[in-house]
Amino acid sequence: MYQFCTITMESLGNEGQGIGTLPSGKKVFVPGVLPGEVCDIEITNENNRFCEGRCINLISSSPDRIMPWGEYEPGADLGHLSYDAALNFKQDKVRGCLLRIGRIAQEVIDNAMLPIIPCKDTNNYRNHMQYKVVDGCLCLINNLTMEPEVVESSNLEYKIFSKVRKSIENVFDNAPNRLFTEVIMRGSVRTNELLIELVSGCTETHEVVIGNVRKYVEATKMVDKLISSIDGDDFKLNGLTLRISPTSRDRRVRSGTRAVIYGVDYYDEILLLKRFRIHAGAFFQVNIPQAELLYSCATDFISDAASILDLYCGTGSIGLSIRSENQKLFGIETVAEAIRAAKENASINGVNDATFAVKPAEKTDFSKLNLPEPMVVVVDPPRKGLDSLLIGKLLSQKPYKICYISCDPATMARDLKKLLSTGIYKIESVQACDMFPGTHHVETCLLLSQLD
Repeated sequence: MYQFCTITMESLGNEGQGIGTLPSGKKVFVPGVLPGEVCDIEITNENNRFCEGRCINLISSSPDRIMPWGEYEPGADLGHLSYDAALNFKQDKVRGCLLRIGRIAQEVIDNAMLPIIPCKDTNNYRNHMQYKVVDGCLCLINNLTMEPEVVESSNLEYKIFSKVRKSIENVFDNAPNRLFTEVIMRGSVRTNELLIELVSGCTETHEVVIGNVRKYVEATKMVDKLISSIDGDDFKLNGLTLRISPTSRDRRVRSGTRAVIYGVDYYDEILLLKRFRIHAGAFFQVNIPQAELLYSCATDFISDAASILDLYCGTGSIGLSIRSENQKLFGIETVAEAIRAAKENASINGVNDATFAVKPAEKTDFSKLNLPEPMVVVVDPPRKGLDSLLIGKLLSQKPYKICYISCDPATMARDLKKLLSTGIYKIESVQACDMFPGTHHVETCLLLSQLD
């Protein structure tokens, strides 16, 4: 194994790492470096197929580098890459996954792919941030070192979050404690509402932990200080909640027991002129303007459908956003809390004919839902993609159209290969959208229709 060597980076991997070739011919993945850059690297891990390394000296820089080597913004694993180059990378990433994993013909891809939707505001776009508490400081993870790092300001977070962070750090500095492991901030610049969640890894009984946190918050006047920190910006602190996550799994999947310490456990957001209530722990897109552009891609496509079956519907944001008044909406989700929120959001927006149910999509007989035809299916699965049983269900029950919204083009391409294998569907369009500037992530809206 080569412990140290000098190589030229050749390309970017799907997760934004530089890829080079060692003298042995084995590929090496190095975070923080760009194609064309020459660097001294140290091998940190090796297996039979590839190596991982770290750059210890950058000899020559790429013209696409916008941040000096050695400077790095936590959470922004491609913050050092120019925006035009980042857009090209993400478009090529989607294209490459369709070609290599989906085995789709180049001509089909070229005809279907639309230009990627750029993000107008590439800074301060995230409405949801997660910070680790280290020695009283709220930290973000440095993707190069994978260690928490103190941040004075972040180009990712809403600007108001910076003021809230400093207020919380001031409280922790004056009243050190071992109660909290993380702080979650969420909010809307359209409704000017904020929701803050304190996360505790304490293993005592929930009653004891909740009691201790209430006493701490009251003794430190945390709520008053938080309200004071945002008062001049016309923001409102909707709520301060506590999540007790005593195990590493709880913290990883962001689950556990929740309690309201102050106010309520939700904030409201405006998306495509509709109002959504987002409770603590619920999934919602982190970049609202880009989500609107992405969801709008499906609106015209599904306009001729009589009904929409929204699988993995979550809080109902997609289905309720894109449906027209004459379309029947049926949402399915396995998380009961999400379905309760979807029903609440339907009520808030005056939608009385939508149905939401707690069901596993892969075990649902679409024909028994009695939805008017033609029916379009909308899927927005987690990063792992569609369940194989659900793909079989789609192919056997043959919905009129399928709208696939994806946060991972690799699993989308894998699923697409199966969906196209029987000759029932064709690709109408593929729309990549830069939902996450400064990172390697890309969102995609892919539309399928039945062959004529």
